[in-house]
Amino acid sequence: MHATSDRRSNEWPVGPSPGTALALSGLTLLGLAAAFANGLPLLVQIAIALLVIGLGSRSVFRLFRPVATGLAIDGERIHLRDRSGERSTGRLVGTPFVSPLYVGFRWRDRKRRLPRALGVFRGQLSEPDFRRLCARLRQRGER
Repeated sequence: MHATSDRRSNEWPVGPSPGTALALSGLTLLGLAAAFANGLPLLVQIAIALLVIGLGSRSVFRLFRPVATGLAIDGERIHLRDRSGERSTGRLVGTPFVSPLYVGFRWRDRKRRLPRALGVFRGQLSEPDFRRLCARLRQRGER
C-alpha cells in the first residue's frame, strides 16, 4: 500500500500497481493464445503474437515503473513529477475519464504542441488520494 500524501503538500505519490500488472499479464497470455487459435497463416500468427507480447510487456513495465511518480491538480493546472524528479506543469484539456478503478485525462504542457495523456489505476495511489483525484477531476468536468 502506498503512503498517503503529506498534508503540507498537494502532491500525491504515484507508485507501482502489481495487482493490475498481474491482471494485465493474464490478459496478455489470453491474447497470445488467441493469436494462435485461429485459421490465419503461421507467419501472420507469429506477427500477431509478437505484437501482443511487445504491447503487453510494455504495459506491464509501465505499471511497475510509472511515468509519473507524483501528481497534483490545482483547478485547471496539473503538476507532474517524473522518475528523474523533474517537474512538469500543464493545463488539463478535454473531459477526464473517471471510474472506480481507473482515471484517465489529457493535459497540455507548454513545451509540447500536442496534448499528453496520463492514466492512473486505483492501486497506484493510496485510497484517500485516489478518491481526492477522482473528486477533483469530476468537479473540474462539471464546469
